[in-house]
Amino acid sequence: MFKGEFKDMRILFINFNLNATPGINNGLAILSAVLKKNNHQVGLIFLCEELGYGFDLSRIRHDIVKAKPDIIGISLMETQLQYMVDFCNDLRTYYKGLVICGGPHPTMDPEDSLSIRGIDAVCVGEGDDALVELAEALEVGRNYKNIRNLWFKVPNGLIIKNKLRPFKNLNELPPEDKELFDLDKILPIKNYQLETIRGRGCVYECSYCINHSYLEKYQKLCEKVVTTKEYVRAKKTDTVLTEIKDTVSKHPQIQKIAFVDDDFLMYPDLEEFCTKYKEEIGLPFICNLSPLSFNFLKGKSLREAGCEVIRLGVESGSERIKKEVMKRPISNRSICRTSNGALELGLGTSFYNMIGLPTETKEDIFKTLRLNAALRPDIVKLMTFYPFKNTPLYNLCIKLNLIDYDKMDSLDSYDTYTCLKFPQIHQLFLKKIQTAFNWYINLFLENAASPRYKALIKTIESMTEEEWEKFDFLAVDEEVSKNFRKKGVLHYLKFLNRSLAVKFPSEHEKSN
Repeated sequence: MFKGEFKDMRILFINFNLNATPGINNGLAILSAVLKKNNHQVGLIFLCEELGYGFDLSRIRHDIVKAKPDIIGISLMETQLQYMVDFCNDLRTYYKGLVICGGPHPTMDPEDSLSIRGIDAVCVGEGDDALVELAEALEVGRNYKNIRNLWFKVPNGLIIKNKLRPFKNLNELPPEDKELFDLDKILPIKNYQLETIRGRGCVYECSYCINHSYLEKYQKLCEKVVTTKEYVRAKKTDTVLTEIKDTVSKHPQIQKIAFVDDDFLMYPDLEEFCTKYKEEIGLPFICNLSPLSFNFLKGKSLREAGCEVIRLGVESGSERIKKEVMKRPISNRSICRTSNGALELGLGTSFYNMIGLPTETKEDIFKTLRLNAALRPDIVKLMTFYPFKNTPLYNLCIKLNLIDYDKMDSLDSYDTYTCLKFPQIHQLFLKKIQTAFNWYINLFLENAASPRYKALIKTIESMTEEEWEKFDFLAVDEEVSKNFRKKGVLHYLKFLNRSLAVKFPSEHEKSN
């Protein structure tokens, strides 16, 4: 996907979203809005096979040459790094302008990003003001190497490491520019759900996530003292609603809103937001939340405002793994309480789970799947742990010498296979679980479907790796599920992709 027409100062974003489900990059949406507010021109190349724009260097070259950007801004997740390296190597054969990289990986490891040929600068942390300053400095020929939040590579091999500015007051920002993205293509793939976000930050310190390390980086490099309270911020209710209304008016096919905040309930103005949302928007919505922040009254406010599904980060059913490895103080009891409260309120539930963690055993994984079977969420998502750079769990993996760097470099998604050095038998087990996790959940349901899935699991557990690679799991899963659907028997079937399963029968099947 390529969008954008340029007139004066031109910024072209490159968003790497290869081998992954497309979605709105909220960071780019707000950067585009800020730049446009300051009279700069913005375009986007969205690299995503599902949107008809794969990793085609010739096509990319054609679009960049045609656009003639003054700045190329790259948004990067670590798992897409291999594509960016190849892109930059080719880019420098025809583009002489400034190239800056931002996003989670450049923030967590700016030196690594700057080591890539073709990258001139990285944005560490938030870039709302920094990118505007950079564009204006280039436009008038002013020195830009001292802009806060930006690090620069200089000819002598050194790096200019500027301090970070304090966290931005989100109410000073304009509404997100969601029109930067080709929503007419993205929305059908997302079941006509519009992804949006209320704020920034997270109050939790999970060891596998960048949030805690991100805050620590600010506390170390910011020119002023920053706290968790300043990190966790929300836009004004009216600003969020204006963003949604403007987009819905332009795309009336939108059927649902998906709030992608880490915990929708961590903001204090929930009641006001829910009341105004119901009055001014009225569309069904889904949101992420933590069992630690949920109670019945908050759940009732969500339901009355139009919430249909809540997404819960279960992550693991093993109390040991959560406590010792994930540093995630969410007990199975609190997950059960939240799930049961949602059921009582008529809210659908979607569970996020993770496997392939350091020190995790087969029984730990079964505890996760049994917890899902016991609570029977409408949607189950299972991802394989990926050690994001400089997170606490990445550092533990380094300490235990667990990372297989060749495998790590070959991955382009964080919900596929493990890059940790587990024994071969456990590696194969993880591959089978990642694909066939819905069969194990069905086994643990202990209902009319369980005997059939028990037999299927016995078959796949006896397979060698070669036999497993040839096994057409999706075809078998569809055939078995079809029979149970005809009979109305409760079970989980794969949906959309290898990491997602839905419960049948369920009125929330499409609310992924």
